[in-house]
Amino acid sequence: MDVAMQNTQKAQHIMFSYEWKSESLVSKIFFYLTKVQSIPVWMDKYGGINQCLTTSMAEGVENCCVFVCFLTPEYQESLNCKKELTYAVQKGKPIIPCLVGNENKNEKWKPSQWLGLTISDMVYLNFRNINELNFENKCQELIDKINSIIGIKRSESPHQTIIIEDESDEEDFQISSSFVPPEIIHEGPQINDEILEIIPKIYSSEGDSSIRLINQSKEIECNQDLYARNGKFFNSFTFPHFIFHNTSSEYVGILQLSAQYENNCENSNKWIPCQLILNQDQQIINIEPNKLLLCSITIKIELNGSPGVDNQHRFRAHHLLPQPLKLKINIEDTQMKHASLIIEQVNRPLNLPTLEKLIDQLNICQSNILGFVSADDCLIEIRYFALVYYSNDENSFIKFSFGCDLSSRRSPSWDKQYVKNLQKKAKQEKKFELIVHENIFDPFIHCLALFDHCFRLQAIYIKIKTNTSITIQTISLPIQQIF
Repeated sequence: MDVAMQNTQKAQHIMFSYEWKSESLVSKIFFYLTKVQSIPVWMDKYGGINQCLTTSMAEGVENCCVFVCFLTPEYQESLNCKKELTYAVQKGKPIIPCLVGNENKNEKWKPSQWLGLTISDMVYLNFRNINELNFENKCQELIDKINSIIGIKRSESPHQTIIIEDESDEEDFQISSSFVPPEIIHEGPQINDEILEIIPKIYSSEGDSSIRLINQSKEIECNQDLYARNGKFFNSFTFPHFIFHNTSSEYVGILQLSAQYENNCENSNKWIPCQLILNQDQQIINIEPNKLLLCSITIKIELNGSPGVDNQHRFRAHHLLPQPLKLKINIEDTQMKHASLIIEQVNRPLNLPTLEKLIDQLNICQSNILGFVSADDCLIEIRYFALVYYSNDENSFIKFSFGCDLSSRRSPSWDKQYVKNLQKKAKQEKKFELIVHENIFDPFIHCLALFDHCFRLQAIYIKIKTNTSITIQTISLPIQQIF
């Protein structure tokens, strides 16, 4: 076996060569490629150097498939950098030069002397003036350049080296044990779905009127309009068994009925007028002495925004209203006296999707769970989720469950052949990530299949973004264990 072939078979990583003043930027690029994109990179600071500096540097060059050098004036003056780059040229390694540094400070500097001669026929990448906004785009330029190089067959150029891949099924389903998923990213508020025992406070009728107000309804019937009109909708609260009790010995009539609700936003309790509908036709209600009048009352509160998305969310007080919600019914009688009654309404807890509920509903073994990702939309009180698990019965599958409630879910699955096809597509297109499940709960849920440097499936990247929050999680897929 010739030396060129030996070097090709040993090629395992991308090598970073830099001068220490560029260490901060190069480290960020290192972590993006290794942790986010799962690309093996050799860097002296992160395990590249063993006992002997010169030997470690030589092995780093010899075993790399692409040599990336980050060029600055200091790089040109560094003896060690010169040794690394010169040795990479001697070994016929593909070289990607990257100009780094502040654009204004080094805008006139160009490689010269030995460095200028070495890279004179190479196209460099411009990493000057890199910032947080363009960081990922710049890294992607580097990744694309690496992909274009490792995809070239060795026969096309005696100086190009590629990563050798075994086409056997066994190799297809091996995953690098060094892959460590990045930390979960979560930003934004979450819906409080804890089951709290909130007991509504019971109030008594107050005022100087002889008419007492009594709510005998076992439950307040809540409802929201199905659609908003001009950005407004009504949230209604019906008391089917409401009593007016005339405690005097003479006829007393009700001249005026009104309603209010308490808005305790910004720590200022204000009673806001709202509509009241009585199931009696007459405007003045005359009540006989010492008699009870049973009727149904509905209070309607007009709100700006959108009503609940389904029955569970519509049959309750809207999230724009406080909890518990205080409603007040007021009367003025024919004797110009007044009475009022405060009634508290408390929402039942939402039946939001959780990992525990899905395990019970789908009858999944806990040990088969690969990952659960969720993000809440607090504007509409919805929780979007993605569950990843596998079955190892007669037919092995990687299974998914996507949704925003427990009653309607999308449940695609991957068998062994599907995974092979994904890996084949990644290899043909020379991509380390492929979009999957593109049309499922778009644009809220975004999924990418991630592949290692040999285009073997190793993880799935899931991003769930709502109006109020975002969650990003990378879930490892133990392909050998599943299949």
